[in-house]
Amino acid sequence: MQTFIEKGLDHQPFWDVCCDHGYVGIGALYTKRFSHVHFVDQVPHIMHRLDQLIKQSPEFEEDFPYSLHTLSGELIEGEITGTFLIAGVGGMTIKNILSASLKKGTLKAERLLLSPHTDEALMSAYILSDDFKSLYSIKERLMLLDGKKHRPLYILDKN
Repeated sequence: MQTFIEKGLDHQPFWDVCCDHGYVGIGALYTKRFSHVHFVDQVPHIMHRLDQLIKQSPEFEEDFPYSLHTLSGELIEGEITGTFLIAGVGGMTIKNILSASLKKGTLKAERLLLSPHTDEALMSAYILSDDFKSLYSIKERLMLLDGKKHRPLYILDKN
């Protein structure tokens, strides 16, 4: 999780998409490096619990700039800028979120952090396609230890 935050772009928004319990986004809030932290997950009770956790934490007594979006990543509206993290889901889900955002013209992020748990080949083929490569280039690919498993992290920057 720390690597996701370290690879985020300072003083810009940070999007934690498919955030689940929001640990990465909360870590991003703690750093105070980002202009705004967006939490995106489609499960209402997870987002409600996350909102309560942030509001009740003494660390967040200040006015921290964050938003909770209770919806599927494919349904994000408005411009997506800064760092856009999609992790903890399959490569097909990542592809679908990116594709939907590009189709709507909302994906304007300077950096993408993509970490599929399954279907890496499917996601990889998508981000290596000519259409996608005209917009984003792979800057780095890391392998992160997650428990006993290694997970890929693709870092892409806007061309």
